Amino acid sequence: MNFDRIQLNRRNLLKAAGAGLVAAGTAGCSSSVKPQENPGIIGKDGKRVLPWSNWSGNQHCQPNERLVPRNEDELLTILRNATQPIRSVGSGHSFSALVPTDQTLLSLARLRGVENVDADALEADVWAGTRLSQIGDKLWEHGLSTINMSDIDTQAFGGALATSTHGTGKELGTLSTHVKTLRIANAAGEMLECSAEQNSDLFHAAGNNLGALGIVTKARIRTDKAYYLKEHSWMMSEDEGLERAEELRDAHRHYEMYALPHSDYMLGIAIDKIDPAEIPTDQAEPSGDAYEAFRMMSNLIDYMPFARSWLVNFGAGGVEPETRYGKSHEIFGNLRDIRFNEMEYTVPAEVGPQCLREILQTIKKQNIPVIFPIEARYIKGDDVWLSPFYKRDGFAISCHNFHDKDYKKYFAAIEPIFWKYDGRPHWGKIHTLKAAEFAARYERFNDFLRVRKEMDPQGLFLNDHLRSTLGIS
Repeated sequence: MNFDRIQLNRRNLLKAAGAGLVAAGTAGCSSSVKPQENPGIIGKDGKRVLPWSNWSGNQHCQPNERLVPRNEDELLTILRNATQPIRSVGSGHSFSALVPTDQTLLSLARLRGVENVDADALEADVWAGTRLSQIGDKLWEHGLSTINMSDIDTQAFGGALATSTHGTGKELGTLSTHVKTLRIANAAGEMLECSAEQNSDLFHAAGNNLGALGIVTKARIRTDKAYYLKEHSWMMSEDEGLERAEELRDAHRHYEMYALPHSDYMLGIAIDKIDPAEIPTDQAEPSGDAYEAFRMMSNLIDYMPFARSWLVNFGAGGVEPETRYGKSHEIFGNLRDIRFNEMEYTVPAEVGPQCLREILQTIKKQNIPVIFPIEARYIKGDDVWLSPFYKRDGFAISCHNFHDKDYKKYFAAIEPIFWKYDGRPHWGKIHTLKAAEFAARYERFNDFLRVRKEMDPQGLFLNDHLRSTLGIS
């Protein structure tokens, strides 16, 4: 196995680890996915209503009605005539139970696109059903780029705003911080406009709305002039990565780390704006096939689980640096075709590396059978009421496990570590907190509940998970 020919960046590292290392490291665990064999039910209109499942398969439900409004007017009519609860769904990339309902499931897939682009004002309108991956090319046609972007871009824009989806960067906030104005329909079927100046309470609540306030249809976002990026990735020791985390964060527009459990290594990824003249005309393609290499390693670990740490260290130690160049949206977005379940907590930026170190030590000490890389990113604080970054700069730590392996033991072991460091969970990812814990973490929690009741007095937009999470009977 020629590991010195493997080239890893954040794309193929996660793909390879998901395909091979995690599968091997969790050998023998029971599946957490319930196979969806239900062919559906007959709905109100006499047509079959198919069951729903999220991307990873850990959330699923059988709605009795599926609706896909063609425009805002049709959406408002649906809300005015609603006789049962409605949950809005995007791309299904949340791992928590935000979506499941046995009643109405509503998709905004037809409300999509980027329009009213103003290159001089650096602004554009984005419909809520637009996939994040569809925004970059359209803006680029007008000489614009998004200010930042998450590293997974398959989510619907509305869902990204509902859960404080983010990228990385010391001076860069979540996607919700790019929003200038927002349109949201309430339970009465009324369309409201909000901004920092107009309906400001609604605006600060809607930046992380969980789909509990109403249905966001469109937002006007701030953009940047079109720019190119250089991404450089390299392997370093775990100790060096943790000790230099703040230094590297401050030195680059974007900086993130991928720690490899049961190893002594960490992958660093630095991304910066560049002049297009700096892009080489002969960019080298990555040598070797990381996917196949990790599949081979996974087979070895299946037969030699006692050698897990040695094998991972052997493979990681041979990884060479890699540099990529491209349009901003080409560098930001990553294809994730290996499914997983995820827990992410954000702790205060100043204690992030310390928290990550304790997680890695716990995995080794308890011999938790997981090798999927742990992603760690810095994000700027904001003033969105339920944002994990509310009033403080954050260090987001994302822990994954292969989608058909039991993640519960792993996540149960590390979640108390997040609590120890005053962590706030990502609302769209797996956590065990209830309303009392959230109220203790968010000083504007009760204000959010007040706005929610004003927008939806009867709980039209709630499901069981939200009632428990928000403490609504």
